[in-house]
Amino acid sequence: MKGIGVFVALLLTGLGVATYLVTRPPDRELDAEGRAWVRQYEAWAAKTERQVTRARVGMNFSSEERNADLIEPLQNCAYSFALLGPPPEVLESVEEAANAACGRAEFAVQVNERFGTASLATTKLHLGEAEDRLTLSRRNLRVSLGESDAASG
Repeated sequence: MKGIGVFVALLLTGLGVATYLVTRPPDRELDAEGRAWVRQYEAWAAKTERQVTRARVGMNFSSEERNADLIEPLQNCAYSFALLGPPPEVLESVEEAANAACGRAEFAVQVNERFGTASLATTKLHLGEAEDRLTLSRRNLRVSLGESDAASG
């Protein structure tokens, strides 16, 4: 009987430790490399968001050449994001949203190249989606780092 009691005690202790390890909050403290990545990401996100907004607002039916000039900086969005290197593990949701934003922006570039002003509404729709995903990536950054999110309160 004593052996069964010891076994049950060890089993319960093991389950308690396993539950803690699985359910504990993630470590949100970043090392120097992680903080450097965040600084680079914030600069990249601000620049990319300006480019997306400039293209979405500035594109119109008057000049296909002007439209191409406005949207051209977005053709290598994913590549420019990849140059930042991999994010810290706790920031994977930031990476996912940023990659989704780049996917939308690059698709807008392709649509514009293929159809020109005939696709202006579709191009702007995808640019708007890219803006939304960039906003989401910034929100994910704040949440992942445990910062307060004024937009949710």
